[in-house]
Amino acid sequence: MGSLFKSNLYFWLISLGLVSCSNAKYTQCQQIIEIANEVNRQTQEIISHSRERPIEPKTWSQAATIMTQGAEKIDTLSLKDPQLVDYQKSLVEIFRLYSQATYDAIEARENKNLKALESAGESAKKAGLLKEKLVMGINNYCLGKAIVK
Repeated sequence: MGSLFKSNLYFWLISLGLVSCSNAKYTQCQQIIEIANEVNRQTQEIISHSRERPIEPKTWSQAATIMTQGAEKIDTLSLKDPQLVDYQKSLVEIFRLYSQATYDAIEARENKNLKALESAGESAKKAGLLKEKLVMGINNYCLGKAIVK
């Protein structure tokens, strides 16, 4: 009986540890996803209000600021999971790329520099491709419990 009790206790402790690790991973996933989704929601909201007329540089600047702030929020998360830390770094880089591309596009438009505007567009496309890949990775890693949009 004592051996069975020790065996069950050992199994219970292992199970508790696995659940605890899983909960920590889920919580860390949730932190990243909530910030990313909020940044996306805010930028889409700003841009959608401008759909009836051409989007003003001020609107694009606001969107770039939101992306910069989102990158800073994600960067300050204290994550322990090594894979999530990699995702965190990548997401910060993507938001910064989007933000910089937006600022560059505003400046190019103001200076009527078509070549710089095209370059900013290419940077934004690159960020978009990186984001698609990263979103799939985060969603797969986090087991689809929460979805980054």
